[in-house]
Amino acid sequence: MTASMDERERAWLEADERRWQRAHALAALHPEHDVSGLYHTLRNFERTPAERLARGLAHGRLRPR
Repeated sequence: MTASMDERERAWLEADERRWQRAHALAALHPEHDVSGLYHTLRNFERTPAERLARGLAHGRLRPR
């Protein structure tokens, strides 16, 4: 961490590191799951349902694949 970080940035970075550690711990228990997928799921748990819906719609497709 650099000296130029403020407390809010430092707190976010520390929380993010804990999320990655948790994702790795879960992946160790469930090796069939991808670490980054678990990390993103943990991030989504921090969002409200409205935020998750808005993000999903922003990335949605008009046509099936």
